[in-house]
Amino acid sequence: MNLSCTKTDGIETGIYVVCSDKMLLGTINSMLKRKGIMGVADAEGKMHYLVDARKNPAFAARRIDSLIFGGKDEGEDEISDIDPEKLKEVNAIVEDLLMEYGFDLMHLGTKAMMIIIRMLAAGGTSRRMTTKQLFDIAAEMLDINYMHVERNIRYAIRRSNYDYEGIKSMTIIRDIAMEAVKKLERSGAGKKSKK
Repeated sequence: MNLSCTKTDGIETGIYVVCSDKMLLGTINSMLKRKGIMGVADAEGKMHYLVDARKNPAFAARRIDSLIFGGKDEGEDEISDIDPEKLKEVNAIVEDLLMEYGFDLMHLGTKAMMIIIRMLAAGGTSRRMTTKQLFDIAAEMLDINYMHVERNIRYAIRRSNYDYEGIKSMTIIRDIAMEAVKKLERSGAGKKSKK
């Protein structure tokens, strides 16, 4: 039973009253499914974290690293660190390119592609990330697992006008991202951000 959920100074506090082991496990399970991580303070005020690795062990490992070393998850805030004007330009260019190729912008796979392409086109550390890392970030942002991202991207590509025969999904994504970078540089937004 969720007794209360209050917000004070932007901090949300949830109070859960559980009456059985089954209810306790169900509550913890639903919290972990939502965010993938859960912190519990003991009587001494020490924090203990539960990290859900059932869907995505690689993502869980990065969450643990970020907790231990105090850093951000790779790519998590990469898009938010970009100049807002450049981000607006990147978003418009990526949307235009995907529409040119006949991608359905409402399709989950296209949304995942947009997240990845925006990160790649905007630059930064995302260009050195593996397919797994990029798909993990898209999965986290869309609240789905890695396999769903992979499958939905494949479906989105098949339903588009992109000539995909024999080309891997990530190669297509990187090609579209490079097209976006070229358009960005031609528009001048890419040059402004390098100063």
